[in-house]
Amino acid sequence: MSHLLNGKRFGWAILSVLLTAVAVLSYVTGTRYVAAQQAIEHTLAVEAAIDGTLSLLKDAETGQRGYILADDSQFLEPLDSARREIPPLFAKLTAVTEGDPVQSERLKKLKQLSNDKLAFIDQTIEARREDGLTRALLLIRSGRGKQLMDELRAECRLMRADEQRRLEQRKSEARAAQRAAVWGISLGSLMTIALALISLATVGKDVKELKQTAEELAQSEAYYRLLTEQGSDLVRLLSLQGKVTYVSPSVERLLGYGVEDFRNLPGMSLMHPDELDVARGILRDVSSGTVNGGVSTYRLRNKSGEFRWFEVRWGVIRDAEGKPKEIHTAGRDVTERREAESKLNAYAEQLRSLSLRDELTGLYNRRGFLEVAAQAHGLAQREARSAALVFVDLNGMKRINDELGHDVGDDALVDAAHVLRAALREADVVARLGGDEFVAFVLDFGSLNIDPLRARLRKLLDERVAELGRPYRLSMSVGAAYLKAGAERTVSQLLDEADAAMYEQKNARRAAGGVSMPPPAG
Repeated sequence: MSHLLNGKRFGWAILSVLLTAVAVLSYVTGTRYVAAQQAIEHTLAVEAAIDGTLSLLKDAETGQRGYILADDSQFLEPLDSARREIPPLFAKLTAVTEGDPVQSERLKKLKQLSNDKLAFIDQTIEARREDGLTRALLLIRSGRGKQLMDELRAECRLMRADEQRRLEQRKSEARAAQRAAVWGISLGSLMTIALALISLATVGKDVKELKQTAEELAQSEAYYRLLTEQGSDLVRLLSLQGKVTYVSPSVERLLGYGVEDFRNLPGMSLMHPDELDVARGILRDVSSGTVNGGVSTYRLRNKSGEFRWFEVRWGVIRDAEGKPKEIHTAGRDVTERREAESKLNAYAEQLRSLSLRDELTGLYNRRGFLEVAAQAHGLAQREARSAALVFVDLNGMKRINDELGHDVGDDALVDAAHVLRAALREADVVARLGGDEFVAFVLDFGSLNIDPLRARLRKLLDERVAELGRPYRLSMSVGAAYLKAGAERTVSQLLDEADAAMYEQKNARRAAGGVSMPPPAG
């Protein structure tokens, strides 16, 4: 009995030693896991601050270009946001990199580059305000802004790489600790199985809880990274049927719904009808396992009934067997950005239209004529159609300007443009080349048509002058060059030939004593 008791005592002593060893090992493992988790949080904090800084500078740069093009102070709001929000981000980076001389040095360079970038943006804005669009565009085209952004991104990549290296080192230590714990617990279990079944059950339970803790830590890391990286964006988890299982609190600010209210809404009920088919197609592809993620832009209706545009990055979460389980999305409200882009596009189109049109008459200018006439010329050659280039000079403009003034001369040019448009077809390309010279490219026009055109112009000019009571008499010298069906002649060649033909008629008219103004009253 004494031997049995001593044996039990010895066995329990061994069990106590093993349990103590297991406890110590578990403590060490837990400590390493805590260190790994802190490293993860540290890395995420650095990456979030870096991403936030780059995003703010990029938005400020976009606003800078919008302001320079549109001269609208509304575009400067991202620049003001950058000035407010970048210093706190750098303060956070200073705190988390304290004690790391390498990262601290990189942070100093990052701060300097950021200040240089904001100063350059201010320089271009000041140039726009003081000297207009041209000097601001010259500053942008110098490439200084792009160079600064490239240096910023390079410095950020170095900081991220260093953080990732340390994170991987911590993870490696955590995995080594986990393996040591499993081996220690397994060995202790084998040695104590004969002494106490309850100890085996306890150890088995500890192993199960340890594995579960490791899985929960990995999942927590994924969720934490997702939420931290997206910041105030609309973050959601969706079932494969499109039902929302999680939504970030930012939904209230972005769409006006509380978290629970939003989760209780039917799947895809807030999407714009025009984009429902695309969304259903994505769900089908995810369920079939053919896609892993992507970027989509679509509209969501807020609580007040207004549709807002969101740019959404989404990815697939899979279970242990690799099957699609959920979809995580992170969406940013880009309504204002799309509206600004629409205004910029409209403004660019307006500028393009102005660059092709004569401001006084509304006809094409020389540039517009050469561009559009080239298209009509190509059509004539492709379809083997005849065409003509008609050159028109408004006679007596110098005398009208000298004796009646340039305002009256402008009226005469407008009258001539009106008559030309009325005498030709809507599809014909009519332009004012400059001064008192006009030109038209006319399809299906031959030499037999030129005299009727001259007669029609004379008639319409007389009617226009009489109708408006003009103090002048208008006439035109008209010359033409012809493109026969299938002929190979350029617009420039036709223009030179028509110009020469016009001057022949003009000289003949002068010889006949033609005038453009009535004689003065006696």
